[in-house]
Amino acid sequence: MRARQRGITLIEMMMTVAIAGILVAIGVPALGSMLARSHQQSAEGALQASLMHARELAITRGVQTVVCPSADGKHCSSDDLWQGGWMIGTDADHDREPDTALARFDAMPANMRIVSSQGRPRVVFQPDGSAGGSNAQLTICHTGDLKEARAVIVANSGRVRVAAADAAHLSTCLASAN
Repeated sequence: MRARQRGITLIEMMMTVAIAGILVAIGVPALGSMLARSHQQSAEGALQASLMHARELAITRGVQTVVCPSADGKHCSSDDLWQGGWMIGTDADHDREPDTALARFDAMPANMRIVSSQGRPRVVFQPDGSAGGSNAQLTICHTGDLKEARAVIVANSGRVRVAAADAAHLSTCLASAN
């Protein structure tokens, strides 16, 4: 009697590799989209929480509080791009620059963009909780997901909310990637 050999044939192995390749090809785009949404939700949550915290600090301490883009965590940047990080600080001398940095937030992933509305590079909360001037809109977009952008909006009253960004702000956000 001959002993029977056990194992898999080359054809069976090739079929298994082909099926695995097809499954990976189907799953990778979905994974990328899910990762983009996760980064975007994380950015909008961090930004919304930062603004709400700054407003609370302004009210409880009775001092003007500034939230601004900052790459180094010590000085405000002069541009409208927030993806390099931002900071919260008190502004006792009312020069719209933080005197004391209270919190610093790190940069976003390379494919995330956060752009403030034109003319509002920073948000300043007054001791009564209001944020004078026009409404500030911080648009958050992901360069890998061109369909959707979210916006964190600060009303003059100081109310902070999240909403879908309109087409004009989405195009401005995506243009900042170039």
